[in-house]
Amino acid sequence: MKRATLLRDVSAELRNRRLVWAGIRGDDAEPLADLPQFEGAYTIINAYSRRLSVDSQAYEDLTGVRVDLETWDIDDHLGAAETATFRRVMLQALAAPSALLPYRPSSFLSAIWFARRDRCRNLGLFGGHQAAFEHKPWVETSLTALGVRTIPWTYVADEEQLRTQEMLRRGPLILRRSRTSGGEGIVRVDDAGQVRLQWPHVAEAFVSVAPFLSGGLPVNVGAIAWRDGVTVHYPSVQLIGIPDCVTRPFGYCGNDFGLIKDLDRAVLDQIESATVTIGNWLRSYGYRGTFGVDFLVHDGVPLFTEINPRFQGSTHASCKLAVNAGESCLMLEHLAATMDMPAPAQRPVAEMAAEAPALAHFVVHWVGDQAARLDPSPLVRLAMSTGRSIRAEVLTRPGLLTERGAAVARIVCRESVTRTGFELTEPWAGVVSTWNAGTAPAVERPAPRDAEQVMTRGSLGAR
Repeated sequence: MKRATLLRDVSAELRNRRLVWAGIRGDDAEPLADLPQFEGAYTIINAYSRRLSVDSQAYEDLTGVRVDLETWDIDDHLGAAETATFRRVMLQALAAPSALLPYRPSSFLSAIWFARRDRCRNLGLFGGHQAAFEHKPWVETSLTALGVRTIPWTYVADEEQLRTQEMLRRGPLILRRSRTSGGEGIVRVDDAGQVRLQWPHVAEAFVSVAPFLSGGLPVNVGAIAWRDGVTVHYPSVQLIGIPDCVTRPFGYCGNDFGLIKDLDRAVLDQIESATVTIGNWLRSYGYRGTFGVDFLVHDGVPLFTEINPRFQGSTHASCKLAVNAGESCLMLEHLAATMDMPAPAQRPVAEMAAEAPALAHFVVHWVGDQAARLDPSPLVRLAMSTGRSIRAEVLTRPGLLTERGAAVARIVCRESVTRTGFELTEPWAGVVSTWNAGTAPAVERPAPRDAEQVMTRGSLGAR
């Protein structure tokens, strides 16, 4: 659908409501920049700063700490003084007629919306509703019943770990918790000793176990569930577990939208068909708005690996491709779908992938042993000196204590940056390894902060 048309319709539906983005990264909100009602951005890291007319604040500016977003959740810190301050500022931001756009629903955001329900429209799910779709065994068993091909998971009770011994005779295994994010909660084991040591003990008392499938290509796609259909957007090869970029063996570290052109049309058609089936299943349970799907293309067959029932790390780059093509993007379509507009016509995914220019981004996380105060400018200079990088985003800064595993920078490029999804090609591999080798900062503890002072200073005015 033409972007200008949907932008006009969404803006007309919002009327006099100020749109407030509640995300995890401020730079992710940029696709909203041409929507007149976009006036607020409240995020966990990386305060939005590209439009002075947008009120913005990041939680990390309260604490002085850049957290690892795969292990840190605001719902686990509802009693913190910084959370209380963040809550008060968001309540103030939503005091006028408004609309709340969450990156990922949460108990924190749902509570704020209920307190502002008389004047605020929630353009996302209730947090408890959304959380159901993050339970991976329920999702994959439901989709298997619909004919979606999945990773062959077996669910093993804690008391029955010996079942894995026979499975190990056929090769390495993957152990996975029922709720994971960005590679957190997933481990590879090669023998019975590793199974005992690395078994994820959780309240459910069972673990998902599957054979380790080597040689597969990890693929991600974003989509929208509407009241009357599903639209699928640009697919990408996902970057996973690159040691210089991320601390986890299966950790997320970017997306390559150019390499996807190497996939056969038949594979892309299967990915589109499976994604539509998944979207229709989500719709049947009242889900509306954006979602992502991860596949592993193994022996030419795309196997479903997980649903991301939210915006994704790939959303920003996907939206950039759509905006540059004059098309409606994931963020704009999410707004339309959650405001109960009808679904637009769907272009074939293979056609979209073939026409899209090469674009990739990779996220460099801090892989040092301990939290540190980091200056990302040498990394940015190295990336820009290649002449192949468009920009650097989501930058940390020396004033923050950057935790191990937290994002240092997101580098955006107009070319492919990987061959398999599990490595960076040159010059990017050299850029990151050179920066890591030259970074030996002193480890520090965050200074005490006056939370109210940090939050209110410039948080609701022009920036």
